[in-house]
Amino acid sequence: MKRYVMGFLVRVVGVLIGVIVGTTVIVAWECRDGTFAIGRSPAIDSIPNADPNALVVVAYLGHRQGLTATTKWPRVAFAVGDGTLLLTAAHCVADFHDASEQVVSTDIVVISPYYGDVFDFRIVAIDKGADVAILKAPWPSHPALALATEEELMAARRILLAGRPQTKKVSAGLQTELLPLSGLDEAAPAQALRARGTRRVAGGWSGSAMLIPDNGKVAGVLTRLGKRPDRRVLFFRLPQSVAMGCSVRSIYPLLRQHGLETMALGRPAAMKPIPDSERAFSAAMAYFQALFEVDHAKLRASASELTHLRPRSVQAHLLAGIAALVAKGSSAVPSQEQFDLAESSYERALGIDPNHAHARAIYGNLLIARRRSAEALIQSEMALAVDPNNRLALFNRLVLLPLEQRKDATERLVATEPNDPFGWFYYSNALLGLGEKEEALRAAQRAVDLDPNGLFYGGLAHALARLGRMDEAGECYKRMAERCGCDSCWYRYAAFLAGHRPDKMDEALEAVKTAESKAHFGKVSQKDIHALKLQILEKKSPEEAETLARALRDADPNDARRRSR
Repeated sequence: MKRYVMGFLVRVVGVLIGVIVGTTVIVAWECRDGTFAIGRSPAIDSIPNADPNALVVVAYLGHRQGLTATTKWPRVAFAVGDGTLLLTAAHCVADFHDASEQVVSTDIVVISPYYGDVFDFRIVAIDKGADVAILKAPWPSHPALALATEEELMAARRILLAGRPQTKKVSAGLQTELLPLSGLDEAAPAQALRARGTRRVAGGWSGSAMLIPDNGKVAGVLTRLGKRPDRRVLFFRLPQSVAMGCSVRSIYPLLRQHGLETMALGRPAAMKPIPDSERAFSAAMAYFQALFEVDHAKLRASASELTHLRPRSVQAHLLAGIAALVAKGSSAVPSQEQFDLAESSYERALGIDPNHAHARAIYGNLLIARRRSAEALIQSEMALAVDPNNRLALFNRLVLLPLEQRKDATERLVATEPNDPFGWFYYSNALLGLGEKEEALRAAQRAVDLDPNGLFYGGLAHALARLGRMDEAGECYKRMAERCGCDSCWYRYAAFLAGHRPDKMDEALEAVKTAESKAHFGKVSQKDIHALKLQILEKKSPEEAETLARALRDADPNDARRRSR
């Protein structure tokens, strides 16, 4: 009873202090050793051995064939040991890893506040049970945190949560929260560390460091929030939510399993300040913020500032190339000026590192879009000479190879990456070109099973049509158009109906009108759309066809295709 009263009084005092001084105060709770603690969240640079530059942000960009880029919300991580290893929650990067199998190429990058730059990294180990992942960065060293020993973990009474949480807005800001350690139980490894009473932790905090404030060492990785309603006591609301994470007891075995313990137990060399690192870090974070805000001006401005501050950074120039290709206004197609800007960015990146396989592959993909096939093949072959498994370079090469050579290449691809839908898509096309229709259908179906998006339904529709299964083909073309939504897919659906389904001219006309309404994608010329529309009307309503032909002829009397019947 005495201990309960004491705990209650400490909690109330904590709330009152928070009200009086207007600061964020961590309301005390009973610690796992039966004592009570109260305190305010300290700045991380006031903690011994805890360098705020060790706290980094990771981000993702995925590329499909044809310059399309996708992105995911940034995540949190931190450097440990000698600085070359990063720790984060497994769920923070598991979807990066899974998504990388659904796109042709990925940029998985870490944004470092110390370097003020962007680097690629590798996911080297994941323990989904403990919800922890280990990443490998390419830099020689980096400010880093030290891992706690078993004795230090057992002696800990409080936990300092520290990271650069990405909550409702992409942010470079560092946040901390000091909490009493209310539980340590490895029965559920992902929730082994429990710190009750959090007011700050929300979505976007996962992957933050769980530090022992007395020595700045890592007790674990924040993985989840056990959210519970606040409890009312008199006039006060006491926080009940629990910040949970895996402990170093799960991290050490994973390090040993992958031969990483030496790096994890090392310490970084003396690190000198790098000029303009804070400004460059802010520019990099502003770039990713602009991606989600769809702020084209901010995107290009931040890319320009980053390349100005980091002119020798390959990744900075690659990001500038992506920014250059973001379509302006209502157009979905970059202008020639944008293509020129992107090309110059990729050339600068390759001037810095001629052996950067990913940069050469991206450049090759750009050259394909610019219809410079011979140059594109050279860039793709050079990328493969450095990295024979570079996916984007492999797919570039497939697009550029003569049809008779594609079967062997795609067979090798699906053998090495059987879960890659693009490999099966191209394999199906190669088989169709050689007349192997049943095998092509199986390959096309496999692509759809792996990723049921519009592109792959188009491949399945094509294979079905070649086998004469027109009803099924029509349904697949329709799904292709609905799931993709671009002018090209609606045009292809309309063309299929016009050519193979004379009983569906009404649907064909609606499909071509939809294609016409999506002209901002710029994949199909208005001339071709009008020609198909005229063809459909000639079958459906000769009078309407005559009216359209006359209007088109008046608009462009020199176009022989726009004629009356």
